[in-house]
Amino acid sequence: MKNQTLPAWRRPRILFVAVALLLTLLALCIRLYQIDSVPAGLFYDEAVEGLDAYALSGLPFWRWPIFFTAINGREPLYVYLVHAAQTIWGPTIVAVRVVSATAGALMTPALIWLAWELAPFLNVRNRHRFALWAGASSLALLWPQMISRLGQRISLFGLFEVLVFAALWHAISRSAKHAKTQAPQTATFGSFLGFLSVCWPGWRFTPTLPCGFCPSYCYRQPLSGGYVGRERVPRWGIVIAVGAALLTAAPLLLHFARHPDHLNLRTGQISVLDQGWPTLWANVKAVLGMAFVGGDINFRLNLPERSVFDPVTLLLFAMGLWIAARRLWRPAQLFLLAGLGIMLLPTLLSEQAPNYGRAFGAFPFAVILIALGLEWGLERVNQRFPAAELWPTAAGVLLLTASVVLTLRIYFVDWANHPDAFAAWNTGYTAIAEDIRSSDQHGGAEVVYAGPGVADKPTVAYLLADLDPAQSPRGFDGDLCLRVDTDQAASYYVLPQRTPRGAALLKDYLPDSRAQATITDGEGNIWAERIDQPTGGAVVFDEMTAQTILLGDGIALRGYWVDEGRLTPGATFYTRLFWDVAQAPSENYTAFVQLLNRTADGVWQRIAGADRPPGNGSCPTGSWVVGEVVIDELQFTVPGNLPAGDLYLAVGFYNADGVRLHVPGNGDDVVLIGPVN
Repeated sequence: MKNQTLPAWRRPRILFVAVALLLTLLALCIRLYQIDSVPAGLFYDEAVEGLDAYALSGLPFWRWPIFFTAINGREPLYVYLVHAAQTIWGPTIVAVRVVSATAGALMTPALIWLAWELAPFLNVRNRHRFALWAGASSLALLWPQMISRLGQRISLFGLFEVLVFAALWHAISRSAKHAKTQAPQTATFGSFLGFLSVCWPGWRFTPTLPCGFCPSYCYRQPLSGGYVGRERVPRWGIVIAVGAALLTAAPLLLHFARHPDHLNLRTGQISVLDQGWPTLWANVKAVLGMAFVGGDINFRLNLPERSVFDPVTLLLFAMGLWIAARRLWRPAQLFLLAGLGIMLLPTLLSEQAPNYGRAFGAFPFAVILIALGLEWGLERVNQRFPAAELWPTAAGVLLLTASVVLTLRIYFVDWANHPDAFAAWNTGYTAIAEDIRSSDQHGGAEVVYAGPGVADKPTVAYLLADLDPAQSPRGFDGDLCLRVDTDQAASYYVLPQRTPRGAALLKDYLPDSRAQATITDGEGNIWAERIDQPTGGAVVFDEMTAQTILLGDGIALRGYWVDEGRLTPGATFYTRLFWDVAQAPSENYTAFVQLLNRTADGVWQRIAGADRPPGNGSCPTGSWVVGEVVIDELQFTVPGNLPAGDLYLAVGFYNADGVRLHVPGNGDDVVLIGPVN
């Protein structure tokens, strides 16, 4: 009977593949676990990514934008992939973040590949172990965990950056041994390099490394039993790589040729190059200090001021840095140190340094240096204590496991439950959107109102993007404008801390309504209330003076309220107008109020006044719906030296061309109210 035992040369390979797959699975779990609830909200930039992706629905792919101008300009690949995710999950938090989280998880096997290709050039003896250290180290840092679960394109850039450099060193390795079969490797490298251009602005810095290392790697070093000699990369290999990169990046490069202002749209806004040496030097110290002194203060990217490394990873990184610096003249070591420095430039040359997002291009180099420091230390132990065998490896596993556990605790416990998370991630607005959707799915109110600024928030707009427009929340200001439906059941979302007066007025107008606290902030305070008005519930306006006048375009005045006690010089005068909507207005009008008096010869004289869209734009007439009452408050400062005699208010609307909305029976197309003194 034949021996079924595997050959000795195959055992390490099988174990290596198994552990690499296990690390990849662990990375997927860590990056994707509770991705819809941690962070517990969808902040502005994530929502805009989602809205841009959702806007691609129904468009043929050849009409998709190649550059998105919102939030300071963005390359397109991430938006395209989010759109693909939306075909599965719809406009949800998962759809926005799953692309970034998956890219972050795939960085683990990509880093294993990069370390595998670099190992011979770094004189690493145990290639399998070194590559696995790199994969494990990627899970030990809080930095990639934060970036991977942020619904933006930085993580996608990080993945392609690692693939670019892994493909580069693979091509170099293959050219040394199989120069005639180098075309697929150089084409792969060039394609990955091209994909960087459609990921993130950091791609502008990345090509400087391949440009420095592709033309020549002229040093002698053992490589799989052979030698890397003084051969040069064949010219046709460079041509293939450059051609593949240009072909992949061609659509975006053509766009920048047509719109050169888009090329540096964001970088021009955040650059500190024009602020002098003191600012630049302060940035240098901040970036160097992010390793151990203090890190990013942006809560979305870090537990504020926490350094990149914990004590274990800092020690290993310092060891790797020292080892690389000792052999700086060798291309692989120079590659690590130069890559680390070059990819820190985006944060070093921009405001608010250190910014972990802009510095993320340096992350792969930091991971390889950690793995290098760990492997070097274990090799020294193995040399000194050859009988120890697996104990040094077990110690390395325990060290990295401790860092992984610490990272997970910081992220899922300390950071996720931090009071600042509520505001940083638009948690309140996310909760309102989810409550609206839940109410809609379970036969809730027929009409939903939300304000102030809730309905217009990208977070809310995205999470409700697939609702019928008639079911979308109607906005109002709360302080300057309220909207009350008189015909059907309605729910009103109000923010008592921001507009206490509006919330109180709404409850007065709807005496049969039921108010309940729906959302509390990070400190336990009521942040938003939902006021539910039943079908047929009473609607009363106790302070209103009735004055019914039908204007044009479906708008009618029901009545008014004026603050007569404030009609004194220097005071702010308030008037509240109650508008009925008989039919939906055809356009957006500007409202006006004027304080008038009649001169001795019978001419109306304007004394003061104010013009603005209803609710200062939060209640545009173009959004008014039949059956509702819109309460709009206008205010102006009363001038000194008021004339004697009766004073009146003239109110009305005019369109974008300055043409007033018709008021039957009044030649000036105004509604006169008063006298008010």
